[in-house]
Amino acid sequence: MKPIETVAIVGFGSLGAMYAGCFGRAMGADGVFVVADEARTERYRAEPTVFNGEPIAATYLTYAEAAARAATTPFDVVLYAVKYGALAEAMEQSAPLVGPDTAIISVLNGVTSEEVLAERFGWDRVLLCVAQQMDSRKVGPVVTAGCVGVLALGVRDGESPVQQANLARVTAWLSAIDQPFICPKDIRHQLWGKLICNVGVNQACAVYDCCFDGIHAPGEAREAMIGAMGEVAAVGRAEGVDLTDADVAYWLGIIDHLNPAGMPSLRQDVLARRPTEVELFSGTINRLGAAHGIPTPVNERFYAAIKALEASW
Repeated sequence: MKPIETVAIVGFGSLGAMYAGCFGRAMGADGVFVVADEARTERYRAEPTVFNGEPIAATYLTYAEAAARAATTPFDVVLYAVKYGALAEAMEQSAPLVGPDTAIISVLNGVTSEEVLAERFGWDRVLLCVAQQMDSRKVGPVVTAGCVGVLALGVRDGESPVQQANLARVTAWLSAIDQPFICPKDIRHQLWGKLICNVGVNQACAVYDCCFDGIHAPGEAREAMIGAMGEVAAVGRAEGVDLTDADVAYWLGIIDHLNPAGMPSLRQDVLARRPTEVELFSGTINRLGAAHGIPTPVNERFYAAIKALEASW
């Protein structure tokens, strides 16, 4: 396979824009393409997005324009950074961008987006991925991140030469552009570990209406967060993932080093009165907990509270 020279980013919220900014610095606008519907593309072109004080070096394309380009030159990587509720539509709109050798990366929260993408495109293209430790935030056309975090990458079948070659090609590219990544021995453990973090910090900050400093300090918000994280570990064990109190402690350590003035994506959605990803968080844990007979009272309370907030809009 040829080296990776082009990446299409589908989803231009705080995370998609952060990666566009990072990749653009190394690859330039001829290598990084932000793909969206016509209305969004027109808006992005009219008011280019700024990442950490610098205009993002990217080319903005509509789905139709990107498909026309991919008809002769498929993109080397397609990175999905949409909200989960928008994934099915975005996946179908972007399907023409995917060629025989295109690598597919999802930086969505939760543990299900790769399954959805692989059902459409196949596991030989889709990598397992966890985007972790970043603190990106987007307000209008301005994106900031004190830490861009790390991409944890792996494959579904470690015995597959095709999947391993896909991973090797992507990691060679990330190394070349100095984008931080790791390849954990057990990527599924990493996926569920990030879910421990997300279920706790996203929901606690949303329900208790606080930035990260509100869950750094001892008190009700922090205790509820830790309780929700423990429920994820219990459900994960029932799903065959070896999660322990040490995993909860590890992710608490990550959370405690986040920018106190920052906030997670779910609270950003609540403040903007946008649909949230609560189904990926407590929705998933409550459903799986019920299936395994595991109580999830903290996540049930978080779910009800966030659904009530959404209903109030």
